[in-house]
Amino acid sequence: MEIKAFKHLILGLLAVSSLASCLRDEPVNIDNGDDQQATTYTMGTPADYSTKLEGLSAICLNETGDGLLVAEDNGHVYEFGLDGQLKSTWSFAKPDDAHDWEGITVAKDGTIYLCEERAREIYKVSADKKSVSLVSKGPEEAGSEDNQGYEGIAAGNGVLYVANQSKPKRVYSYSLTDKTWTTAFDAEWATSLSDIYYDSADGTLFITDAKTQKLTQVKTDGTKVQEYSISFVKKPEGFCKDAKNKTFWFICDSSSKLYSVTYN
Repeated sequence: MEIKAFKHLILGLLAVSSLASCLRDEPVNIDNGDDQQATTYTMGTPADYSTKLEGLSAICLNETGDGLLVAEDNGHVYEFGLDGQLKSTWSFAKPDDAHDWEGITVAKDGTIYLCEERAREIYKVSADKKSVSLVSKGPEEAGSEDNQGYEGIAAGNGVLYVANQSKPKRVYSYSLTDKTWTTAFDAEWATSLSDIYYDSADGTLFITDAKTQKLTQVKTDGTKVQEYSISFVKKPEGFCKDAKNKTFWFICDSSSKLYSVTYN
């Protein structure tokens, strides 16, 4: 009887310990379908920074990781410090119109890429940051509309992932090696794709939705890993992750603000 009672006591303690571990507010590892695991996050209280700039459309860390690059839909790119202060402005004009930049990313080799929404094109920035050159024009989809095109771009593993806003709500991949386009997945769970970010830590993608105010973390085949509410950003147009400082960055088109949120 004493042995049975001891066994029941041990089993009870193990059950309590397991329940406590489930209730802790800690990151949760989820199988990512390969050798890596996707990590989900808990966000802290957001801080905001007023820019007084209009048309902010995308954000990423700069080449050295000590600042931010913000694209704007009238042909400009702004460089900010991690304190939210504007440092410099780059302007890239077209002969007949302004570039409608909606996405920006920095590849592992330091190359800066931009995507243009209406023309559905990818550009790269020159080393002196004085000009851009066309990399590729993306596929034209039947029924697509000019102002519902490319809204985000993310570099990872020799690929550029490009998020199409709607009609279709689709993520494309462009191989920098083969110079070919493929459909990565259709984001039927989304309403309006507004930016995309590739996380080299676990190979997942983060996608913002400007209408539902959500940040969705997915595998590169589109399978959901986690969904986060970002209701503090009225119209989230851009997202990136600063792993060194454990900070998520967002931009809001309607308020012209940058937002930073620490995470666990």
